[in-house]
Amino acid sequence: MQRSLLWKIALIGAVALLMQIPVEMVRGLVAERKQVRDGVVADIARGSAEAQKIAGPILYVPWTRRTTEATTTTDEGGRSRTVSKEKIERGHVALLPRTLTVDGTIALQEKHRSLYKAHLYTLNVTLHGSFDLPPGLFLPEGPGMLEWGRALLVLGIRDPRGIRDGVQLDWDGTSPSLHPGGVEAAGAPTGFHADLGRLTDSLSKTSARPSFRIVLSLLGTERLDIVPVGATTTVSLASTWPHPSFTGQILPDAGTRLAADGFAATWRTSHFATNLAQLHQRCAQSRQCDAFNQHSLGVSFIQPVDLYQTVERSVKYGFLFILLTFAAFFLFEVLRQLAIHPVQYALVGAALAIFFLLLISLSEHIGFARAYALATCACVALIGYYVGHVLKSMRRGIGFAVALAALYGLLYVLLRSEDHALLMGALLVFACLAAAMIATRRVDWYAINSAQSLPGASSASFGK
Repeated sequence: MQRSLLWKIALIGAVALLMQIPVEMVRGLVAERKQVRDGVVADIARGSAEAQKIAGPILYVPWTRRTTEATTTTDEGGRSRTVSKEKIERGHVALLPRTLTVDGTIALQEKHRSLYKAHLYTLNVTLHGSFDLPPGLFLPEGPGMLEWGRALLVLGIRDPRGIRDGVQLDWDGTSPSLHPGGVEAAGAPTGFHADLGRLTDSLSKTSARPSFRIVLSLLGTERLDIVPVGATTTVSLASTWPHPSFTGQILPDAGTRLAADGFAATWRTSHFATNLAQLHQRCAQSRQCDAFNQHSLGVSFIQPVDLYQTVERSVKYGFLFILLTFAAFFLFEVLRQLAIHPVQYALVGAALAIFFLLLISLSEHIGFARAYALATCACVALIGYYVGHVLKSMRRGIGFAVALAALYGLLYVLLRSEDHALLMGALLVFACLAAAMIATRRVDWYAINSAQSLPGASSASFGK
């Protein structure tokens, strides 16, 4: 093989690598715009309500144990005196429900700010179930007199600003008063609580199972999590949002419905599966609540293919586009005995890089699909017109534009596919390699020389 041909291949490779500079600059721009978008979404959440997490309800009962200690002292005259001193010990009991059922519907809305938008939701939910109140609430017996304080029913909510008016509570047939604020000792520092009064009568009986029912409307942003605190818990959520992303350590049952008009999901779990009773006990006693709060189930309201994520994925294929285009140019040089200058390679590569800049700038205004179509048409028309003059044939230019348009079409299908992107990308690369091998199967590379196969290109023009 002639040295001039080797120099040309090396020069083409160098130009292709240089074209990665503008492509990487576009990738950095995508990351910057994504960061700005995330900041705007966070600002919208701060102005309304952030991602919500519901933990509870939790029954919190404080107690006081009073004991009397007698101390005997002897004075200098040998007289003894007994002094009684009262000792007070305080603590609390935090109980999780025996059964908990959560039924909720979620309505989505979009809130816009400049070019960006956030998904806000309103959760209309009913929580009902029951508690086990055994004698003494599992508190070990001890000396002295035990006094139970006023019990509180606590519902933990991450961002209380999202609580809408009209919260309803039914506690075993009564309607206790509700108060803002959670109880940190119960493992729910934010939310609201209800004053249940003293549970002395229930605690003195052999066993009691009071029931509860809470009706709540809650505003949140982007994501909803629920901690399944019941010994047995059933959570049912439904929404018209067609693209839920189920999160947390517990996934919904196999019967979950996903359709274009929304979803309906059901979770069923127990303390045997989550170990939440022990984790909550640790949370209530030592304030180590991270493990307790992490055992949640939830759903995120996201687009299946995020705009900036999709553009970033497309930019990752930028070098492949440049490489395939340059390879096609080089095959024209070899098979059609044409000479294409490295500057012309660079101009075509720059047009391919500009495609990604057009894509990100247009997609923020008109959406990804239309932006992709406009950017593709603009770049394909420009490159086809230019290549027609470079190859000295408009028919060849049109053919090259059609092939490039087909490549952009395949990339679009690949980007919109979540499950088969890797497979389709591998097949695309294989098909391009197979086409190049078939097209050059009869080329005698040792017979190629600058005078015969690459007219107009002297060895000096290739760097000699």
